[in-house]
Amino acid sequence: MPVKDYYRILQVERSASKEEIKKAYRRLAKEWHPDVNPSPSAKERFREINEAYHILSDEEKRREYDQILHSGDEKKYRDFMEYIQDFLEGIWQGVRRPPKPKRGQDIRLKIELTLEEAGFGTEKEIEYERWTDCPDCQGMGYIGEVEKVTCHACEGTGRRVSGIFNFPRPCSLCKGRGYIIKNQCPTCGGRGRVARKNRVKVSIPPGTDEGDVLKVSGFGHKGERGGEAGDLYLRVSLKPHEVFKKVGKDLHLEKFISFPMAVLGGTLKVKGLDGKDVEVFLQPGTECGSTKTLLGMGYPSSTGAGNLIITFRIQVPKDISGSLRSLLGKLAKELKDEGIQTNEGIVSKLISTLRK
Repeated sequence: MPVKDYYRILQVERSASKEEIKKAYRRLAKEWHPDVNPSPSAKERFREINEAYHILSDEEKRREYDQILHSGDEKKYRDFMEYIQDFLEGIWQGVRRPPKPKRGQDIRLKIELTLEEAGFGTEKEIEYERWTDCPDCQGMGYIGEVEKVTCHACEGTGRRVSGIFNFPRPCSLCKGRGYIIKNQCPTCGGRGRVARKNRVKVSIPPGTDEGDVLKVSGFGHKGERGGEAGDLYLRVSLKPHEVFKKVGKDLHLEKFISFPMAVLGGTLKVKGLDGKDVEVFLQPGTECGSTKTLLGMGYPSSTGAGNLIITFRIQVPKDISGSLRSLLGKLAKELKDEGIQTNEGIVSKLISTLRK
């Protein structure tokens, strides 16, 4: 069953307000009412217009329909329409049928993971709020034996005639049932469901990436009237890492080295994402900003790990000892860098200043 676009049927935008939807409905219903439109398709078109208005004018039904329309899930749409069509059919035929079980809505949340948790997999416990069966009435909506009284608004028919075309609509007071329950459960207010904190352990598969959506079946909102529960969807968001920067499947790392190491080369150790040391060979004459790529040492993935890209920076000491300063002074003379102030130069200037 392809998903109907009720916004297109009513010729309104998806962002249309309730007033815009109402105006569009009145215009189209007047145009396609079977009493004024002789077209053979008028009856079916008029029925479709009223079906669209019935869903889009109800905030809860519209919200649920929008989620289905966005996802394009035909199974959810079919389950949704089974309830809607059955209800509408009863109104058109003047027969009130007991409502069928209704599937619970899905829940969509964001889950934040570190690079290590997402890359190598882990198990996380999620706490969230969901609609579940009322513990006091076990989802029935009333306590003890049900006590029904005829709805005074619709006189027990479950529908009320309203609007400029006298179209029968579900009674808003009794929700189309034709009766009102006197002994409603005080805990849930007769809804049969209450919002409760829920915990679930979720397995994070290795190689999980930013934007991935993890599905936990049956952990959405509980269904109504015995309907199956919806699902829980978790969209992954990766936390910024204090050492690594992730770009695609590659990991980028800045490593500071000393000036002698940059000039002479050598070996150094770098920790990978898994915490293990990796020995890296540094070529003599390494310049600041040069990089080295370690293949397969990047972010884990089902299609193969990315690379670890190391960018080298020259570390400049801020506080140095006298002997080190002397060595640097000799090095400056060797390199013929006359602009550098050595210890001898500083002392000579100080004595000269004192003499003056």
